[in-house]
Amino acid sequence: MRIAVQMDPIDTMVVQRDTSLALMIEAQARGHEVWWFTPNEVFFDTGVVKARARQVSVRLNDEKHYETHEEAVHALDDFDVILIRQDPPFDMGYVSNTYLLELTKALVLNPPRGVRNISEKMSIMYFPELTPKTWVGSDLDALEDFASRFDQVVLKVLYLMGGDGVIKLRADDVDFRSRAAKFMAAAGREPILAQEFLPAVAGGDKRLFVLNGEPFGAVKRMPQGGDFRANLHAGGIAEGAEIDSDDRRIAAAVAPLLKREGIVFAGLDVIAGKLIEINVTSPTLVQELKRFSGLDLPKAFWEKVEAMR
Repeated sequence: MRIAVQMDPIDTMVVQRDTSLALMIEAQARGHEVWWFTPNEVFFDTGVVKARARQVSVRLNDEKHYETHEEAVHALDDFDVILIRQDPPFDMGYVSNTYLLELTKALVLNPPRGVRNISEKMSIMYFPELTPKTWVGSDLDALEDFASRFDQVVLKVLYLMGGDGVIKLRADDVDFRSRAAKFMAAAGREPILAQEFLPAVAGGDKRLFVLNGEPFGAVKRMPQGGDFRANLHAGGIAEGAEIDSDDRRIAAAVAPLLKREGIVFAGLDVIAGKLIEINVTSPTLVQELKRFSGLDLPKAFWEKVEAMR
């Protein structure tokens, strides 16, 4: 098959951690042709969606992890499979790109419509019985009322990633209202999300990998240096983890949504048995999963995709 990965520039990869690279290496090992392009290189031209793409060979080598063999403009229909793997922010540029990708006959994973429909932070609102107490909106008085029910709350910008745009406030802080107002103002026209703070995050949060609606494996992320955020991007470190009964319960509840939207690969974020996010744009940490557990998600992923084709 001819595989294309829509992603951030290949030279920005953190080689020993990058999930897109791991997926590309496995595709290459299975005899598939591997190409990549950025979202900005996709365009519609008189009825045809095209991209300026590069064919590469890839390897897990810090010194030289890719080699370019060809650069050409291709119709997206020339590819058998296209992976959506660029990082958020999930802004209107991201959304507009999904409309373009829907016009191709290639198998796009995760599906553009599903990526649009499953807001990674807001989609947990379908499952209030599984989540921490959550609030979403732009009304400062209503936010203050929500926060007053808890000792501490976490405020989140909705469409960023990696722990960016996340702060923790005490509900009884004298400057709570002014800081919350400033946070809302920075979010602009978008609402923000607030949740009760879970002290259990000190013991880490868990990334639960889900393939075709079934739990596949898990990795724990541990916060460091007094920061409550466990994201690796925010300085957290990864550790091995096991799938437990709470994880299976959460995965089973979320599976119908994922299957309805055609999501093949998702990452569920869980703290102390509570669902925090449903990641469908470009889930990460598969290299860490293999190091700690031996579970090879890229191999399982491509087995499923080849069966789909």
